[in-house]
Amino acid sequence: MVAETQSSSVIAFSGNTMVYESIKRFALKGLNELIRVLMENVDDALFDLSEKVDNDHERTLYFESMREIRLKRKTIQANFDEELKQSFDRLIMNKSIPAQHQGSDELSLVELSEVEDRLAIDNMISKARPYFDDDLFAVVERFKVILHRKQINDDQNPLDPKAICNSFHNASQVLDTEIQAKLIFYKLFDKFVMSNLGSFYRELNDYFIQKGVLPEFKAAEERLKQTTRFMAARGSRSASRPEKADSFAVDTFSADDYRSSGGGFSGSPEGSILNLLQQLLTPQQKVSDSDVFALSTDASPYAQQSDRFSAGQVEGDIPTGHNRAYMGALTGLQSSNVLVHPALSVNPVRMKSELHKQLETFKQENAHQGSASDNQIIDVVSMLFDFFFDDETLPDPIKVLIGRLQIPILKVAILDGSFFNHKKHPARKLLDSISKAALGWGSDQAKEQLLVEEIEKIVEILLAEFDEDIAVFEQALDKFEQFIKAENEKVKLNLQKLQQQEQEKEDRIKRAHQAADRLLAKLESKSDFSFDVVDFLEGIWKNVLFTTYLAQGESSVHWNNLKKISSTLIWTLIPKHSEEEKAKLLKTLPPLLRALSKGMELVQIDTKQQNAVFQMLVLEHARIVKQTSKNIVTRVDDNTVWPEDNVAQALAGFNHAEMNEDNIDFLLTEDETGEIQMINNSDAVEREKDSVNEINQSSTGDVIRNLQDFTDCIIKGDIHIDEEIIMDSSAQAEFHQVSAAESDDYLEQAQGLEIGSWVEFMETNSSSLHAKLSWKSNVTGKYVFVNRQGHKIKDKSIYGLATELRSGRAKLIESVSVFDRAIHSFMSTIRH
Repeated sequence: MVAETQSSSVIAFSGNTMVYESIKRFALKGLNELIRVLMENVDDALFDLSEKVDNDHERTLYFESMREIRLKRKTIQANFDEELKQSFDRLIMNKSIPAQHQGSDELSLVELSEVEDRLAIDNMISKARPYFDDDLFAVVERFKVILHRKQINDDQNPLDPKAICNSFHNASQVLDTEIQAKLIFYKLFDKFVMSNLGSFYRELNDYFIQKGVLPEFKAAEERLKQTTRFMAARGSRSASRPEKADSFAVDTFSADDYRSSGGGFSGSPEGSILNLLQQLLTPQQKVSDSDVFALSTDASPYAQQSDRFSAGQVEGDIPTGHNRAYMGALTGLQSSNVLVHPALSVNPVRMKSELHKQLETFKQENAHQGSASDNQIIDVVSMLFDFFFDDETLPDPIKVLIGRLQIPILKVAILDGSFFNHKKHPARKLLDSISKAALGWGSDQAKEQLLVEEIEKIVEILLAEFDEDIAVFEQALDKFEQFIKAENEKVKLNLQKLQQQEQEKEDRIKRAHQAADRLLAKLESKSDFSFDVVDFLEGIWKNVLFTTYLAQGESSVHWNNLKKISSTLIWTLIPKHSEEEKAKLLKTLPPLLRALSKGMELVQIDTKQQNAVFQMLVLEHARIVKQTSKNIVTRVDDNTVWPEDNVAQALAGFNHAEMNEDNIDFLLTEDETGEIQMINNSDAVEREKDSVNEINQSSTGDVIRNLQDFTDCIIKGDIHIDEEIIMDSSAQAEFHQVSAAESDDYLEQAQGLEIGSWVEFMETNSSSLHAKLSWKSNVTGKYVFVNRQGHKIKDKSIYGLATELRSGRAKLIESVSVFDRAIHSFMSTIRH
């Protein structure tokens, strides 16, 4: 449960958090109230049944059950509440209700009473759902909006009849009664809880609307629209099914071939992909679907081949009787391309054009030596390198360095027919290793200089030494992989340091949450407060406490001030039984509300929301006085009359913008357990002065000024709090119904992003930033991105990343090798 609770805070600091948490509290309160009504009626129901039976055994059964339920009433209620909370946790984590049934092969081993017990619960579930379809549908749609979910099924919804019944069923397992009594208990649950879910769902939807979530939503109309859209989509899918079947080959190629560890394709060394690429250069020759399908599905014989690629070691590497003069001419062309200018200073577009001219000239000058097949291989390799030059994921210096390998790769393709077919070919692996090493290329050329220099060394070796022995590529690959391994070790150390820092942050956040929870739990135990008060305390004010503790710590004056303010607020909401206490309440409220206002500014709660809080508190304080005053409220013509008009006016006239720093005539202290207590002045005289915190006119001003200083420091940046830590102040803002495809697909994409994935962020219209996901916080939902060296360069909340993906300001970078991307692109061209 601990792990689930921690994970459930993934949305803890998103813009919709306070709304979600408020809805959760409202739902828990409503369902717990229904359980309370059930418990209050159990005794009467069982007693009535006991009077209707005519044998002592059944009568004793009812009385014993009555006693058992009475003894375990609080435990059942607490268990029910905890079960519901776990259901809400599962919703956040996108998990379903755990399966309740055992397998059919075990059914014979289960006692009949347990089967009957479970059957009763299942019957309640199936009976309840049809009655509440529209109301329950509206609840689910509104949950989808605040959670940005594309889909929430029945087993994920914590307020579905199944979740509610299962929660009660699990909570009732503490009862030690016969099955007959349990079934009666379930029937009473059905009568007092399940039968009243309709009104509960309606009240919950009204509360959603009050919070601005889909206020214009009409369940019946929307269900009809969704049904219509589903049928239309189904018809569209049916119509397009043959076409999708035709394109299976390309899909299979991209999904399976990219990730096959053995790589390669079937067929003869000089066949397969090379043949298809040659056909791509001959438009009039149609490529059949079966040809492409065969490439994507046939098992590769490469696993049985040698790992060595030296000339003559693999059958078909060098066709017998090959024109040595032609290869010599290519070697001469290769030597002429030895590095002259640094890669960082060469324009890849210009280089691409020069290579085209160079090869065209070569074909013309050596037409008498080269065959038509050789010329076609030149065209295929040129097409392959054109893709490299045009690939947006490759930085320009890497394009230049790969481009300088075009002639050596061309020689490999002529010498070794297996080059195109096998992923493990050292020449292909070298190209892929170079392209993957460049992932995360930064704009700071000085930081990238080391990689460029190492690749330049590799290219120089190949240009200078490669003749016809492909083993040179193996040596170059080994050398480059050793360099990459050493670089990865450095990056690993940087990542470990970063992850340790992020973990320490999460630990501080957890401690701050726990401190706020402990304080509020103590204060809320003082009295039975209204839902609106608890909602404020557990929502806005809890975030104030959390933020202050996180930024300043437990021993800070700011945290101690907020403890005083919180205790003062609770004291004002506890019934007052004397005129002296009521007078003290009136003197307390103005500076208290001003301090509350400063606290809410810490978490960016705007004036409109603050006013809503103060209006709620005015009504609460008026209720406190009305409920506890003796002989001061009378009824005249069905109207409430306040004899003490000054009290009514005082409570009705609060405006936090006009508050002054009046003297507060009460004291606070802590007992030996650390629990905050309210005490009278007369009690304080008997205590040690250093154990009492007195809030007077001077210290009240200090509280407010300290809070103001704290707020200013956050605004100025003197006190740093991550953007994920402060909740969005727009908790009461309007939520608009958006397209599921628009709103949810990108969030799911962000949620599914794995550690190590690369993302391109558009910084301006002309520049972008490549970043690798290094950390996903289970506490805040924050994603941390690093550069190629393992240094933090960006962090985003999960919702912020989804927004970037949706707007096109971010896109995922495929980790598929550059060679495979090229082949896949060509295959797609051939198919279409």
